[in-house]
Amino acid sequence: MNCIFSNNDKEFMKIALEEARQAFERGDFPVGAVLVIDGKLIDKCNNDSLSSSKWISHAETTLLNRNSALIKEKSSNGAKVELYATLEPCLMCFGVAVHHRLSRIIYACPDPNAGSTHINPSSMKEVYLNMWPKISGGLMKEKSCEMMIDFFNGGKTEKWKQRNASLFENMQKNWK
Repeated sequence: MNCIFSNNDKEFMKIALEEARQAFERGDFPVGAVLVIDGKLIDKCNNDSLSSSKWISHAETTLLNRNSALIKEKSSNGAKVELYATLEPCLMCFGVAVHHRLSRIIYACPDPNAGSTHINPSSMKEVYLNMWPKISGGLMKEKSCEMMIDFFNGGKTEKWKQRNASLFENMQKNWK
């Protein structure tokens, strides 16, 4: 997904990357998310699924659920609702985003393990087609990818971490 990103896109992604850094320093998956409505920063969040021991505490899902009523009100009135995430949303987070009728999802790094934004919308029923957001990926992907590699290579050496580190490292090699 080669996209042209605005200066605002870059500024909001920098905030999401700072959220990811905070998660990384805490020992959680380094994923950050930012909610923007009509160009205004509404809220930000980071992943805490490891430190909270809750599998669904992904940055995007937590952020959208926390702001669900506001998103519903604003999107129903035609507001531009955007989600910035440092990692391509997984199936759960993408589903939550679709149900929140976001205008656009902007992510930094593709997720070679669990990324789900490449689902073909034409394979969905009409109800989902009417909710489908625009998707833009690759903004500041290098910074996010480095954090993911550092996370998976650091600390414990469980096999799943080693496998995920390899996925991100191989993807990164293809960018050069």
